[in-house]
Amino acid sequence: MMSGQKRKTQGGPSLGSSRLITYALVGLMVVLVGYYVVLPAVAPKPATTVTTSASSGKVSFNTSSDIPGASILVTASNLAPHQNLTATFGSATLQLVNSTTGATYCRTNDKGAVSGCMFWVPKASSGSYHVTLTASNTSAIANFTVPRYLPPVSTILVTTTSVVLGLITQIVTKRVVDLNAERRMRAEVNAFQKEKREATLAKDKEKLDKLKKRELAVQQEQLRVQRARLKVTAVTFVPLLVVYYLMASFLGGYGVIVAFTPIPIPVIAAATQTAGVYNVSLVWWYFLSSFAFSTMLGRLLHTTP
Repeated sequence: MMSGQKRKTQGGPSLGSSRLITYALVGLMVVLVGYYVVLPAVAPKPATTVTTSASSGKVSFNTSSDIPGASILVTASNLAPHQNLTATFGSATLQLVNSTTGATYCRTNDKGAVSGCMFWVPKASSGSYHVTLTASNTSAIANFTVPRYLPPVSTILVTTTSVVLGLITQIVTKRVVDLNAERRMRAEVNAFQKEKREATLAKDKEKLDKLKKRELAVQQEQLRVQRARLKVTAVTFVPLLVVYYLMASFLGGYGVIVAFTPIPIPVIAAATQTAGVYNVSLVWWYFLSSFAFSTMLGRLLHTTP
């Protein structure tokens, strides 16, 4: 009787540990909500970023919020045709660059439009700034926002958030998934597959027939255990998306730069004006942080399959 009770205790968390896990989950979510909902609500906000126009010209950016040093692509229309553009960022003069040819100027086409033009966000404190493009007697104005939090603060915020979300996922995994059963199932599947390979190589028809009868039972057991992992995804997927959306809104957008690297990484890290320094956007830094820390947390908490 005692051994049976002991096995039952080992098979699942006690009432006290369940409460601790629940309190931990609630506490972690409160921290995230405080960071990304309460703090932005009570903190002073910069002017809302909107696209405007002047003298009938129109201008837009690939992102209307980013840190100083980020490269911004410009698209404009309804300006004077066949004219070189000049630009200002607040009161500062902007150097425009043709991203295709590398020329240090941009020029409107015969329809008064321009694309493939870029500028580097100048050094500026957080807030909203007017960016004005002028071509002869026409101009266009749009607002551009420098986020409140810049690297390394934004780097730490994104990394911490990825760690917290990873920890929540691992805690839910320990609560929902029978890890011992999962390990036994994987061992059984590996043994079955090894036995099947050996029988196939040996052309042992009798053994293969016996294994074929067992195969359905093994697959059903594998599916049963895998469903528990799917439950974890179902429980955590929507909250994680919500937190990611709030984090992006809080920091200035999905493509805002939040980290730097000295290593050029295709697609992930973009070049900056400073030699040997490359930008990493929120999307990629969050992905890299989540991958790295999820792996470490899984091993630390023994939830890795």
